[in-house]
Parts: sequence; structure tokens; C-alpha cells
Amino acid sequence: MSTSSTSRNPLPFLETDREPSPWLAYHVPQPQARVRLFCLPHAGGSASLFRHWQAELKPDIEVCPLQLPGREARLQEVPLRDMAVVVKHLVELVSQYTDKPYALFGHSMGALLSFELARAMRSQGLAAPMHLFVASYRAPQVLDDTGVKTKELDPEKILQARRVLDLPAVLTDQLVRVVGPTLLADTALCESYRYVAQPPLSCPVSAFRGSTDYVDAESTEAWREMTHGPFTSRTFLGDHFFLRELPRGLLQTLRRSLSKTTASPPLAVTLHP
Repeated sequence: MSTSSTSRNPLPFLETDREPSPWLAYHVPQPQARVRLFCLPHAGGSASLFRHWQAELKPDIEVCPLQLPGREARLQEVPLRDMAVVVKHLVELVSQYTDKPYALFGHSMGALLSFELARAMRSQGLAAPMHLFVASYRAPQVLDDTGVKTKELDPEKILQARRVLDLPAVLTDQLVRVVGPTLLADTALCESYRYVAQPPLSCPVSAFRGSTDYVDAESTEAWREMTHGPFTSRTFLGDHFFLRELPRGLLQTLRRSLSKTTASPPLAVTLHP
């Protein structure tokens, strides 16, 4: 039996023995990457939001778009309404990829999920992210109960509630009927969230917003309280969906931040003789 694959990769099972996961979509492995970037979209959004990021970020950053149930290839699955359940699945997935440093990026609802994912990884003694990037979402400790409630919504009313649901105005009634259950589930997930104070994260946190975003600058700056590490914030031209078009300015910012990684990859595995 040849051992050439082992000589090329001292931990070949990390690349070859992973089972394909529906939680990871549009993912093209980058063997030479120094860091992985796991990305989570807004409410009602899908992993395709990040499908062009790999080409922009180049092979040294491996883009890993995360796909929740109830959208795209997972459209027939029941969407999840419980934050703890979603985070549990995300931990199970991400913990398989910690042979290299990794970072988290979340847009809107994805920002909240990324934050809780980072805290869950820490609480379970797993490798922590090297950076948390959040976009267009209020810091969790300043969230309140204002806004449209799920019980008031049905698919026909979702268009009127698109600011709460992160739904762009261009969606048609027909599409609303298709994605309505997922939007309602995502809204329920966000509305049921209650921030529980824990020690701040130790990794750097960067918070972004659009220049005409309904998430204001003060709520964006409040993410500073969520880390003991470095904090930066930046406003990009555009509205709440400033990254829907390929956001090259944002991607350059991510690339510069992640290029600072010089540490050896942390191993989240146990080797047995």
C-alpha cells in the first residue's frame, strides 16, 4: 500500500475522511490555505451569497459558506427555529475543520449565529476563531423586543416586514410563498434569542454596516464590548444588503485582517498510536 498521500499530508484523514455535509455548500477545498473563513447569511438568505468570494480571496483563504435547512439544495428540509439547535449543528461541522486557523463571518442574522458559534466553541473547549466578522446586526447586548413579531406574519405580509426579515424588495409574491416558511423560521429564531452575559471573546472582532443601513452606527460600535481583543468598525457604501453585489471593499478588508495570521495551525484532534 502506497504511503505517498501520507507524506504529502501528515494528517490525511482531516482532508479525506470527512463526510460531505449539507451544512457546507459552494465549498472548494484550498489545500494551501492558511485560514478558513466560515460564512453565514442573513435571514432568508443562503450560502450562494458567498459563492463568488473564493475567487476574490484567493487560495490562501478557504471560503466555507454555511447552508441552513430550508433553502436552496436543502429547500425540502424543515427550517430550524431554535438558536441552540442551529449552533449545535454548526459546532459539529466547524469542529471538523479546526486543523487550520479559522474565522467567522456573519451578515445580519448570520452575525448573531456567528457570535453564538464562537462562544459555543469556546465553552466546549474547542479551537476558537482567530477573528469574528459581523455585518449589519445590532450588538447582542443592545437587542430589544421592537419590530414585527412572527405571530403577526404570514407569507402574504412578509414583503411589508422585509426590514425585520432582511428580505429585499425585489422578491415577488410567488417567491415569498416558496421561501415564506424559511423566513418565518429565521424570524422566530432571531426573536426568541435572549442574550446571556458571558466573558467577552478574546479574538479580534470587526463590525460592518452599510451607509444607509437601518442598523445604526451606535449599535454597530456596541460590538466592541463583545471582545477583550482588538475591535474595528467600518461603514461601506450601500444599504442593509451592501454585500449582495460582490463587495470587493469588504473582501479586501477581510483579506487584510486575515493576512495577519502567522500562528501555526491549531489541531483540534487527538492522535493515537
